[in-house]
Amino acid sequence: MTMNTDHLSVTISRRTKWLLQLLAVAGLAGVAIGLVVAPQRTLASSLLTGYYVLGVGLGAALLIALVSVSNAGWATAIRRVPEAIASNVYAGGVVMILLLPAVHQLYEWSHADVVSGDAVLQSKTFWLNVPFFSVRTVAYVLLWSLFTALLVRTSRRQDVTGEVNLTLRNRRYAGLFIVVFALTFWMASMDWLMSLEPHWYSTIYGIYNFSGSFLAGLAVVTIGVIVLRRNGYLREFVREDHLHDLGRLLFAFSTFWMYIWFSQYLLIWYANIPEETIYFIKRETAGWGTLTILNILFNWVIPFVALMSQAGKRNEGLLLKICFVILLGHWIDLFWMILPPFMPDAPQFSIWEVAPVVTGVAIVVTVTIRSLSRANLIPAKDPMLMESLGYHA
Repeated sequence: MTMNTDHLSVTISRRTKWLLQLLAVAGLAGVAIGLVVAPQRTLASSLLTGYYVLGVGLGAALLIALVSVSNAGWATAIRRVPEAIASNVYAGGVVMILLLPAVHQLYEWSHADVVSGDAVLQSKTFWLNVPFFSVRTVAYVLLWSLFTALLVRTSRRQDVTGEVNLTLRNRRYAGLFIVVFALTFWMASMDWLMSLEPHWYSTIYGIYNFSGSFLAGLAVVTIGVIVLRRNGYLREFVREDHLHDLGRLLFAFSTFWMYIWFSQYLLIWYANIPEETIYFIKRETAGWGTLTILNILFNWVIPFVALMSQAGKRNEGLLLKICFVILLGHWIDLFWMILPPFMPDAPQFSIWEVAPVVTGVAIVVTVTIRSLSRANLIPAKDPMLMESLGYHA
């Protein structure tokens, strides 16, 4: 098999650049107005967007790490796609850091007068205090950015030097990143999301958030691979067998997400402790119950049914549609987790919720395309490339 893999990179049309800039400006303008007119709702939706973008980037980075440590040669031909998407770790991290000045608008535990009269919040002040919260946020972002940079730069350096040792070096980085990610993402999800309702807690909240973010990252990677394949960039290199494996991962982690969701719900329902059940009671009344149903429908039922068969996993068009369903489902999931404290009566949707989403879409697409355009789309000198090009699932 002889294929020219040198100097293959994505080019961005002027029209695409203009459209992305328009989306970014429109979204940022809406956010700016929202910070004046409806600051709390806009900040909560901005938290959702920053966490979403960061989670997609981390999901892609974790996929790179898992493929590396497991020596999975099949993914070599598509590796530059998750590497490009992983660049969103930087963008999402910046958003989370920029939200630090808004801590008093988002988190009730940040108010001394509230804490002073609440025994539960007083018992958590060793962890939930503004200085330590800010330090942890910066530390999370820096650690994730460092490992993402190491994984991506080492991979791209191999295109220049061709050193086999770089593959082994990345495997060590990947193993260390998985350990660091497992510890820090669990804590970050509790800091940024669970502490929005500091009287409630769940011991599996971190793994629940991981399942959603990783599933969304897989969906964006799959969309990227299919779009590039359809536009001729990866048509020679990506087979239906690669799509089949991506479909299997989507199917597996969609089911894993449902397993963790149900595990969390079942344990809280069965124990029937008021301090725990209030979380789900709030999300099953006043219109939030509809979002609970949609959450399960979009994140599990539709993907499960559509991707159950082998034909479904290998169908490019169906796979693309399911990925968009999953991404919408992940937004519903985060909205369902984040917004109830700010909308106690019923869920509301307006420009203040839409503007951050538009900004987030512009960020992800712009960052990903820019990263793809700066490197060879195929890791031409990776020792496992030929295995990937001849892959049969």
